[in-house]
Amino acid sequence: MDVKKIVLVGIVVLAAGYIGGSIVATNKAEDALDNLVNESRSYGVEMAYGDVSASPFGGATIDELIIDTGFGKVLIDELIIKEFAQEEGVLSEIVLSADDISVADFLVSDKPKDLYEAFIYLLQQKGNEVDLDFALEVDVEDDKAELEEFSIEGDDIGEVRVSMEMTGLKKLQGLGSHNALLMGTVMLQELVIHEASVYLEDDGLLDTLLNSEAKQKGVSADSLRDKAIERGQQAKANTNNKIEQQLTDAGIALLEGDAITLTLDEDTPVSVGQLLLDGESGIQREMQKVKFDLDID
Repeated sequence: MDVKKIVLVGIVVLAAGYIGGSIVATNKAEDALDNLVNESRSYGVEMAYGDVSASPFGGATIDELIIDTGFGKVLIDELIIKEFAQEEGVLSEIVLSADDISVADFLVSDKPKDLYEAFIYLLQQKGNEVDLDFALEVDVEDDKAELEEFSIEGDDIGEVRVSMEMTGLKKLQGLGSHNALLMGTVMLQELVIHEASVYLEDDGLLDTLLNSEAKQKGVSADSLRDKAIERGQQAKANTNNKIEQQLTDAGIALLEGDAITLTLDEDTPVSVGQLLLDGESGIQREMQKVKFDLDID
């Protein structure tokens, strides 16, 4: 048998092994996904999907995924799980991407009042979709987690990119992956963010809010934008607080169409529990000690 035939046989054997392995992996992926679908019902969430395929090397692709939260549906054309690993029942690594995400059936007015409503409103418009990339690595033993990438990007909406390093994972040990709600609660209470970077570029959200307010007041969106910038400049001139000045600069930059990057000073860590669970007082307490750098593009 000559070299070409050996190579050809080798390719056929590898292909057969890959296809066979994929069938086994796909069956496992379908079982795992079906278990997730059943488990999600206990949280009031209904899930459905069109097809699932998996690689013997650990990846999986889910087509036409629908997540019905009870107050709206999230529609994902293709969800690709590139990496997934657990250690002692706790997530240790996940890398995924989701293409063409849209939403439906959310009760959001065509006159949105804040950024969340504007985001949902835009996503519910025909042809508007976003893509998502997510990469997280967790080391419970060393009490460290790194969100390497979290990004959302869509035409006529904008782009958000977040990365951060966190601690506060020790209490996850022993909880078991089956108790997802308890694990999530513990993480919110214990997590501390030590390093973080947030990139924001608006491509429609602020316009949607300004147009909504302009219609209600019978004025132009441009005049509202100019007034908002003017108020921001006055507010900055009336305060000596550096953080307030930076936040004002960030708001003005976004209104003027610039992109911004906020980078947390590693010497001023943020407690997620106090920031999210203690209401306005927790937010104020955390923001008083936080320092960050602002870059405007």
